[in-house]
Amino acid sequence: MDTSSNGATTEAASAAGAAGPVSPADALMRLKRGNARSASGEREIKNYSSLGSTPEDGQKPFAAVLTCADSRVFPDHVFDTAPGNLFAVCNAGNVCEDVGLGSLEFAAAALGVSVIVVLGHTHCGAVIASEESIKSGELPPAHLNSFVELIIPAIKDMPTGHSTNDSIATNATYQAHTVESRSSTISSMTSTGKLEVVSGIYDLASGQVTWL
Repeated sequence: MDTSSNGATTEAASAAGAAGPVSPADALMRLKRGNARSASGEREIKNYSSLGSTPEDGQKPFAAVLTCADSRVFPDHVFDTAPGNLFAVCNAGNVCEDVGLGSLEFAAAALGVSVIVVLGHTHCGAVIASEESIKSGELPPAHLNSFVELIIPAIKDMPTGHSTNDSIATNATYQAHTVESRSSTISSMTSTGKLEVVSGIYDLASGQVTWL
């Protein structure tokens, strides 16, 4: 994590309304600090975007978050940011599927986000359903299998005695790797240092994110 004076200067300038880009290290630092505030009950609802207070003028998020559609997981709350700062893609199990991947490509290439976070969470029903499918050898009915089929490859080889939280962490890491490996747009940006793809787990009880 960059704690240099240059990083602090970049963050301060952006918070003041400057339109300059933020580095992946500084973007990740904002998320970590925001989560620390949120988990401790000291939320400030930080606004780093020069357009955040006037959404009709456009959007300039500094990070994108691929997270579960679970109603208990709200990225702006998790990272203590105002609307207009985070580009959120939500689906069951925070899986890398085509529409979500295209949305992340848009966030990176068109909106200029510096970090993509794949955020799992404790007690994830989608991962639990996938574990049950592995045990039974059967997929759930109707369209429920659409996300289970994308989670099973991540967790099917988990060691004996693993916990569901282990599966949740493994899935988040797997989906983050999949985002980068499936998208030439995103991988080219990560290779030049313009973008970083990371993963983490949000604990529903403590409000803390564990970075993987």
